[in-house]
Amino acid sequence: MSIVLGVTLYSMTNEWLAGRFTLPELVDEVGRRGLGPGLELIGFQSLRGFPGKVDKAELKALREALDRNELRPTSLASNADVARRGSAWMDTDESVEYMRPQIELAGELGFPVVRTQVGLTPQVLERLEPIAAKANVHLGMEVHAPEGPNTPKVLATREAYDRIGSEHLGFVPDFSSCMRAIPPGMLDKLRGAGLSERGVEALVRAWESPGPPFQRYGTFAEEAQALGEPGLPVGQARLVFTMFGRENLEDWREVLPQVRHVHGKFYDVDESLTSPSIDYQAILDVFAEVDREITMSSEWEGHAYLDLEDQDAFDMVAQHHAMCRRMMGESA
Repeated sequence: MSIVLGVTLYSMTNEWLAGRFTLPELVDEVGRRGLGPGLELIGFQSLRGFPGKVDKAELKALREALDRNELRPTSLASNADVARRGSAWMDTDESVEYMRPQIELAGELGFPVVRTQVGLTPQVLERLEPIAAKANVHLGMEVHAPEGPNTPKVLATREAYDRIGSEHLGFVPDFSSCMRAIPPGMLDKLRGAGLSERGVEALVRAWESPGPPFQRYGTFAEEAQALGEPGLPVGQARLVFTMFGRENLEDWREVLPQVRHVHGKFYDVDESLTSPSIDYQAILDVFAEVDREITMSSEWEGHAYLDLEDQDAFDMVAQHHAMCRRMMGESA
């Protein structure tokens, strides 16, 4: 097995939203800091007018930035947006036509994978398969917390894939699905919002307990109310149960043949090049069983609870690369 490291520009969300870079400048900074060779971007975040009204000059500038930095397009993240209307979810026909231009643009730009989401039904996926095949891309449904390889929505997708039987359909595992601890930075954020140490203990206890995410959050919220915890951090703590999954990492073996790309989600890397919140060594040992090359985007999501001045996303990704290379036995 060979994992090709890279980065998703989603890691630099804070830098992007602060207006520090244009898209070509952001790609140049990734190249300058040696965070390739793989590069993923989120269409709706990075490209104004995505997917059907992106300025051709902007697309040309993106291609040129990738070329001059010798970066390899790995995944273009699409959005299903099935609930974009308040009155009703999109039906099958609407979903297909919403996804079509996103898939076609990925093919035009040379991205081999389109990250899809669990909102796409088996019926939609079956109709998208020939569109993906024509565009010469693979659709990779992201398996992200609180989902896992064996949760009901993902099982339904696995069954559809077995029935359709196409190499153009697969998965993008996201390591948020199988975490071993709540990131220390998130707990510090909640403390700063007023959560007491007893509240933190109640939160950790509820997160580590069995049961569906929202049931566990309800247990925490009830205990927090009894403790007199402020409403703000209790509400913010809902993210803990949706962002940080507790599925069994060994279950990834069941979808390894259908892995099209990997999101190396992480929140923290310490000085010893380990992650307190995700057991990277155990995960990489599972993915070492893949008998082909796969690409992995380092995806730092600490920006969900850390301010721009608190962390440098580029530095965080560099630390993540160093950790992964160490665990895979590669030289820095």
